[in-house]
Parts: sequence; structure tokens; C-alpha cells
Amino acid sequence: MVKDIRITTIGLFIFCIAFAVSTFGQERDTLFVFNPIVDDITLRIPPLDDLIDSAIVHSPSIASVDAEIYIRKYGIKSARRDIMQNFYLDAGLDVTYLDGLTNNATNLGDINSVLTNQNNSGYAAGISIRMPLDDLMDHRNRVKTATKFMEQAYSERDIQIRLVRRDIIEQYNRLIINQKILKIANDNQIFMSLQMAMAEKEFLNGQLSLYDLARLNEMNRKAVTDFEDSRNEFYNAYMILQEIVGIRFNVINNIE
Repeated sequence: MVKDIRITTIGLFIFCIAFAVSTFGQERDTLFVFNPIVDDITLRIPPLDDLIDSAIVHSPSIASVDAEIYIRKYGIKSARRDIMQNFYLDAGLDVTYLDGLTNNATNLGDINSVLTNQNNSGYAAGISIRMPLDDLMDHRNRVKTATKFMEQAYSERDIQIRLVRRDIIEQYNRLIINQKILKIANDNQIFMSLQMAMAEKEFLNGQLSLYDLARLNEMNRKAVTDFEDSRNEFYNAYMILQEIVGIRFNVINNIE
């Protein structure tokens, strides 16, 4: 137990020195290279509100709803013009022409007669309008229905915007958490690496048993695995956020 405490104390001391030196060396490059072990990712990507605005602009689901709204607007115009679909207007012009010639005999019994010409021409014009009564009464309902469809499309757009905002907020916070976990995993990996180096020396000097060496070696392997998993999760969160937002952050990632 005393030996384990001594190893831990020395390891922590060496770790602090090594971490301070490595941090100082890495901070010199933060102006040129982004290193998630040292830098803050929130300072290297746009603010959350800008990410949300960009995601709304580049969202395919919102673009689809915008197209639907465009269609619904024309649907209202079509519904307002539907009243003319069954509207019938008839116009007609009727012309009659009658010209008669009459032979009228005189009362004198002679052969003389009187011819008369009678002209009875006439003109008639008419206009008629026909419209089914049910179409006239249902026209207002069709316009209201088309208007409600457009309102429904606007509501769907609000829903999609909220979903996009939720996704960005969740992914943004996931990225921050993954970076914190990555830093912890990196610290743990460095510490276990130092512990392993000291344990190997003590084993060669006969100060540490094979069982303890194997146990520390397993802990070191797990620390390395945890670090790789954490780094992978961080990069996944970073790239997914880029895809959702629709822009590239132009961050050069470098993890040694």
C-alpha cells in the first residue's frame, strides 16, 4: 500500500510537469492550429445563434415547406377563380324578315287591281347567364379551405424551424461535452502512461510484482482505448454539426 501511494504521488508530480510543458508548447500554435486538447471549441466556431440561422437557411425540410407554402398561395388564387369555371354566358341575335306582295281587286268589276307590298322585318337580341347554385354557395368554402391549407403549411414551417433549433442546440452542447471528455481522457492517458513507465522500471528492479504490472498495463490499455473513443466521438460531433449547419468552420484539427 505504501509502495502504491509512493508511485501515485511521484506519477502525479511528473504528470503535472509534463502536462505544463506540453501545454506551453501547444499554446504557441493555437493561433495557427486548433488543438481540442488545449483550445476551446466554442471560440473557434460561430456563435450558437449564427449556427441556428445558418441551419435554417440550409435545411432541406424547411426548403420543402417553403415550396409547399408557395404552392398553397397559388391554390388560394385558383380557388377564388373557380367561381368562373361553371359560369355560363349566352348571347344571341334573332333576325326575321317578311316581305309580302298582295293583289287587291277593285269593286268596279273591271280588270284593274291594286298591288300592295307589306314588309314585316324584326330583330331580337338576348343575353342569358347560368350558374349552378351549389357552386355559387360552395365557392366561399373552397377559398376558406385553400386558405387553411396555407396556414397549415406555415405551421409546419414553424415546427420544422423548432426541430432544427433543437437539433443544433443538442449537437452544439454534445460537441462541447465531447471536448471536455476528450481532455479528461487525454489527461488520464498521460497519467497512465507515466504510471506504466515507472511500473516497468520498478518491475525490472524487483520492486513490483508481475501481477501489479499486468494490472497497470491493462489500465493503461483502457486509458488509450478511452482516449481514442473520445477523440472519435469529438470529431463525429464536430462533423455532424457542420453538416446540419451547412457550412465549414475552417478549423484545422490536430491531435498528436
